[in-house]
Amino acid sequence: MVESLVKRDQIVEKRKQRLFIGTAGVGLAATLLLTPWLGVPILGVSAVLGFDWFKFRGKRGMRF
Repeated sequence: MVESLVKRDQIVEKRKQRLFIGTAGVGLAATLLLTPWLGVPILGVSAVLGFDWFKFRGKRGMRF
């Protein structure tokens, strides 16, 4: 039972991490290749997602 909860937390953590990294990559590419007007807001969303991921790991006691 406890193992399944830990496994579920690990799966959720990986999803949050991949969403953060993907959004950061898209924001960076949009800023550099297209226009800062499009890329900077995406980087802002990426920062919020990164903070959410960091907070999730900290609350669950996961190591970096």
